Amino acid sequence: MSFPTVMVLDGETRASLSIVRSLGQRGVPIVVGCNHPLGRSKFSRYAKEHFVYPKDGPLTAIHSTIVEQVKRLRPDILMPVFDQSWEVVNSFYEEYTNLTAMVPNPGLKTSETLSDKGSLADWAEKYGVPIPKTYRPSTLKDALTLNSSLPYPVLLKPKRNTAGVGIQRVNNPKEFMEALRGTNDLPVIQEYIEGEDLELTLLSVYGESIAGSAYMSLRNSPLPYGPPIACRTIKDETIMAIGREFLKKIGYHGVAHLDFRRDRRDGTPKLLDFNARIAGTNEISIRSGIDFAFMQYQIATGEKVEPCFDYKAGVEFRWYLPGELRHFLHTPYKLKTLQNHLKWQNVFTDISFADPLPHAVIVVEGAYRLAKKLKQKIEAKVSFKCKNGSS
Repeated sequence: MSFPTVMVLDGETRASLSIVRSLGQRGVPIVVGCNHPLGRSKFSRYAKEHFVYPKDGPLTAIHSTIVEQVKRLRPDILMPVFDQSWEVVNSFYEEYTNLTAMVPNPGLKTSETLSDKGSLADWAEKYGVPIPKTYRPSTLKDALTLNSSLPYPVLLKPKRNTAGVGIQRVNNPKEFMEALRGTNDLPVIQEYIEGEDLELTLLSVYGESIAGSAYMSLRNSPLPYGPPIACRTIKDETIMAIGREFLKKIGYHGVAHLDFRRDRRDGTPKLLDFNARIAGTNEISIRSGIDFAFMQYQIATGEKVEPCFDYKAGVEFRWYLPGELRHFLHTPYKLKTLQNHLKWQNVFTDISFADPLPHAVIVVEGAYRLAKKLKQKIEAKVSFKCKNGSS
């Protein structure tokens, strides 16, 4: 049996590697596009073809490379995975859809609205989704007037960010003033709440959710606001109902990933973030029984997809390279973390002995980055000593 070919973009990400492996094991021919020469997915045994497109620069330049490869390789389906490639594809959507089929997606307008922390808070409040207390000052003066009335501690969040980059915690009015002095773009201000971090992924077809899985974050890297690098699946009907109802009200189409935190004060799960795409933690959903990428692929090929919310609870997944390794090096709780690592019941990892080359590439890249940092430190010390000696 022959399967339609799919071109998977963002091949440098862990989510793309999980998709390449899952679809490849099913016999789907795969072309991988990466924005880095050492993009891990291009080295997978399941990648039949691969290419590299620019990481930085204008969208037109990135688009030019990708669309050239679409024309050359003629994939039956195009599957952007992470934010950069979705932004490119959405910006030139008609050109791509004239060349190939596209996996289900919410479109540019909805994606931009949900990725903006301020407009996400607006929609959440409009549609009755619980969120932490959120402030969206429109001017620096408006932000400064909040100084004495904020429920400290609060988080200052860039309106658009991924992987927790740029988030600042401020604990009092003095820290708040200092943080605002150093920013060019006004952040969204959100109360900091203690509690469990919960993750929910849903696949929705024009508002009707047809698949979903939920899990709890156990560890994250980089600390303290980076993406999860260890998760465990859970059954949580509350966040499932909140997520499904929200997607229904906004008529969402495609895969959505919602980040919640269960507020210790009242037990209410509150929405922190929304990614209009497959999550970086996608592999835990695959391992527990829900393969969102394959379902997207089936919809794109015109197959009928049966709803599926039946997944195994208690499955733990760990991303060791480089996530868990980096977390262990930086956490102050090394003994406790090591004890957790020694528990192996119902635990899976991203390391595959059947497809080892992507991990070898990650190790090589990590060693190169470390050597580069050490070289820079040594050169800085030598330069400092020379300057002091000459004076």
